[in-house]
Amino acid sequence: MGERQARSMYYVDGSTVRKIQHAPQQERTPQRRPSEKTAPRTVTKKQLTKKADKALAFNSNYTVFVVTSVIIMVIACVAMLYMESRIEAQKSNINSLEASLEAIENDNSAYKITLDNMYTLDQVYDIATNELGMVYARKGQIVYYESADEDYVKQYQDVPEAD
Repeated sequence: MGERQARSMYYVDGSTVRKIQHAPQQERTPQRRPSEKTAPRTVTKKQLTKKADKALAFNSNYTVFVVTSVIIMVIACVAMLYMESRIEAQKSNINSLEASLEAIENDNSAYKITLDNMYTLDQVYDIATNELGMVYARKGQIVYYESADEDYVKQYQDVPEAD
C-alpha cells in the first residue's frame, strides 16, 4: 500500500486536476458459486503439447480449399496472360493492316491524279471528232423529259419526234 501512496495519481475532470483518493483495501474472500468445481484443473505438459499439435495439424477440408483456390488463381493468371498476348498480336496485326491500307490509298490517289492528267478536254474533243467521227448535237435533237427520280430514266419505247 505504501508503494501506491508514494505514487501520486491525478485525473482531469473538466478543466481542473484532482488527486485520486484510493478506497481502503479490504480482505476479500473469494465467494464460490454453487455450480463451480471445487477442485482446480491441472493441465499437464503432455496435454498442452497434444493441444498445440492438434492446432497446428492440417485440416483436410482447409487443405483442399487452399489447393483449389491456388489452382483457380493459377488458371486465371494463365488465362489473363494468354488474353493479353492475343490482344497484343491483334494490335500488331491492326497496325500492319492500317499501314497497308495507307499505302494502297496513296497508290490509288496517285493513279487517280495520273488518270485525271492523262487527257485534257481539248484532246478528248479532238479524238471524239477526228478519230471517232462524233459531232455536236444540232438544235432540236435534244429532248428533255420530266422524271420523278432524277438519277436516271428508263426508256420503254422509242423517243417521239419533236413537233
